[in-house]
Amino acid sequence: MRPNPLPPAPELRTARLTLRPWRPDEAAVVFRLIEQDRARLTRDFPKTTRAVRDEASAQAFIEIWDADWLIGKGIQLSIWPHGAAAPAGFVSVRNIEWEVPKAELAYLLSSTAEGQGLMHEAAAAVIDWAFRALGLERVYCHVDPENRRSAALAERCGLLREGLLRNNFRGGDGQLHDSYSFGLTRADWRARSADST
Repeated sequence: MRPNPLPPAPELRTARLTLRPWRPDEAAVVFRLIEQDRARLTRDFPKTTRAVRDEASAQAFIEIWDADWLIGKGIQLSIWPHGAAAPAGFVSVRNIEWEVPKAELAYLLSSTAEGQGLMHEAAAAVIDWAFRALGLERVYCHVDPENRRSAALAERCGLLREGLLRNNFRGGDGQLHDSYSFGLTRADWRARSADST
């Protein structure tokens, strides 16, 4: 069930990161994050790359995510390494279905930040927040079978591979692509949390 009222949008701190919603004055930051990796991102993040075409559209992107949180549809948290002048990427909790409740986890990491374990640190913190603060019963994500890094990240965060969804999304290349479905239930998360204490 949906919390009433919704909790405030979080600012999460980990050992190396601050995770927080985009700020209204960060349109240029959002645009640079997408633009620097646009060629790499276009196939797997078609909605984001279409939405963020310049600073004006990046501003609208920020405003849409703000509105999504106000209506309980989803939230996007930017990933800021401590002391960094630019974000490393973002993690989204989106497509929230309060009837269950469940939500989809999505994540994007800059190519310059890969290989440092930053996304695992960020995603793990966001998953914990989603179960604790939102009372979710399930967190899931969809991963391109060719994206081994993303699949390994999902598994490292405790999500189990549940199956292959054929022709599940249309990429920025215009083609239909399969995706693996990964899921983590509240019971899984509790057991995992107990094991780590």
